[in-house]
Amino acid sequence: MSSSLDLDGLAEALGERGRRDEPLAHYTAMRVGGPADLLIICEGVSEVVEAVSLARRFRVPWRLLGGGCNVLVSDRGVEGLVIVNRADGATFNPAKGTARVEAGALLSGVARQAVEHGLAGLEWAVGLPGTVGGAIVGNAGAFEGDIASVLYSAMVLGPEGEVVERPAGWFEFGYRSSRIKQGETGQDEERYVVLAGAFKLEPGREDSLKARMEEILEWRRTRHPSGATMGSTFKNPPDSHAGYLIEQAGLRGYRVGGAQISELHGNFFMNTGTATADDVLVLIEYTQHEIRRRFGIELELEIELVGW
Repeated sequence: MSSSLDLDGLAEALGERGRRDEPLAHYTAMRVGGPADLLIICEGVSEVVEAVSLARRFRVPWRLLGGGCNVLVSDRGVEGLVIVNRADGATFNPAKGTARVEAGALLSGVARQAVEHGLAGLEWAVGLPGTVGGAIVGNAGAFEGDIASVLYSAMVLGPEGEVVERPAGWFEFGYRSSRIKQGETGQDEERYVVLAGAFKLEPGREDSLKARMEEILEWRRTRHPSGATMGSTFKNPPDSHAGYLIEQAGLRGYRVGGAQISELHGNFFMNTGTATADDVLVLIEYTQHEIRRRFGIELELEIELVGW
């Protein structure tokens, strides 16, 4: 991996918190991925801001990881600094119907807390993997709900190091997309970082909300696999579902090395215990090829490839 003087300077600035050549398989839901040149775990918003600011100062490439879902990290690893965001503070105001949550909080846990406070609007998120920050960037959604429908505003770190609050409209949400996600392939100095989100929710009966939450969890238990998976691998194409197409192509259970398409749901790719990132990518590309060949449909990735 990189041995640049800039990386050495950044490592010195981060001090003991910076971890050299840290395997990213420990930080991804798929349990694959090579080492990061440098990794830091941030427990608070100010630490995230500091880490990004230092990476920019030393001109070291950087990227954020939350829960490590919806990403496939290369076996080669990631050049530069990986920032693991674990800032998870949350405040709920039932009287005003609002919640403010830091980006490193697990979205499913936030959904549960909202229900406990008698607030409706996030039940669809129970059982979803990943963090609030990742959910905002990817406009996560399920059961006819999504982030775009409940986000009021979000605090972001801008390209010039400014921390500002942006209204929901600023994010230009689309299907599993946002302004920030569209800009992730740009230069580091042009990218934004979500630090916290403010949600506008509705009052609800706690017993009814808990019942709905249990219905959703039961649906997930019977239809979605547990274990090492990235979540949905492909976006649903117009007027169809990726999992249905994959199953119709006879690919359920198909394996490449230690990577397997789930027997339970065709759009979930699993690490059976010995998968490499290369195994997973080969399986993804084979699946895309077969769906294109059989149905003339191009499956678009919902996950992000990192370090390829």
